[in-house]
Amino acid sequence: MDAIFNFDFVSITKILASIFAIVLAVSRIYIELSSQNYKKVELYQRLQQLCGRDANNNLSEILVILRLFTSAHLTNKEIEWFIWTPGAFRYLPEYGRKYEFIDIDYEKNTFKWRGKFGSSLERYAFLALLFIAYFIFGVGGVIFVQFASMDIVDNVYIEFFLTVALGFGGAVCFIMAYISLRKFLILLPWEYLIDTNLRGDRADEPVAEVVIHTKENKRRYIHL
Repeated sequence: MDAIFNFDFVSITKILASIFAIVLAVSRIYIELSSQNYKKVELYQRLQQLCGRDANNNLSEILVILRLFTSAHLTNKEIEWFIWTPGAFRYLPEYGRKYEFIDIDYEKNTFKWRGKFGSSLERYAFLALLFIAYFIFGVGGVIFVQFASMDIVDNVYIEFFLTVALGFGGAVCFIMAYISLRKFLILLPWEYLIDTNLRGDRADEPVAEVVIHTKENKRRYIHL
């Protein structure tokens, strides 16, 4: 029991702070990489041509191109909305990251909270729960690892079993802490997309023009 009360909680705090900083840095790097151009205009034009009036047309090729922008599994309706709603396509990567929390408001052509997250109380409670989970799993992981490094019993075989079991428990705790922290960081940023003006300040900018070869052969306009 004395070993439990002899832990250096300053070290635990430093370790948790380091994990937080690493995950935050990885999250920021991921956002930067996800926002790279990928020849956006050319790909967007290609998506318009492939989609036409029905995303079922050429769906396989459409999905391949969309994977360059998001890993979210979009419905045909969502695909058509992002392709043809002016200004929506540039928010696709962020929407993919927040897919668990954000939905599309088709009537207002903007974004809204998904399900229970429409309540601010639910959102803040969920944020608090995620942070508490991160802290508990993080502390638990550190304790498991510290116990794994101690000589608790004299029997070599039992010691080996305990070391493996405690090390595995520590690894599971760290994984759960990472998952909790990642969700916390995804939900936390101020740009929630909610009620976003999709066209923003670009509403009055000239738009590129591309011809879509549909049955009606109508002329479409690009609003990235």
